[in-house]
Amino acid sequence: MTQASLTRSVKQAMAEALKDNRDAVRDLLAEVREDLALTDAIRAGEQSRRVKREVVMRALAKKK
Repeated sequence: MTQASLTRSVKQAMAEALKDNRDAVRDLLAEVREDLALTDAIRAGEQSRRVKREVVMRALAKKK
């Protein structure tokens, strides 16, 4: 088997695996996006000023 045919075979196998497992791939990508968003939120929180717990609880209560 040549390098080119091996490359083609691997690409085809990967494409089939992704196609056959679309839901799993979609779920995985959704989790990755959530993790990235959480990471960004944590970094932003580290740069923001501190707020008292009561202020946060009042703000959350208003959203109900």
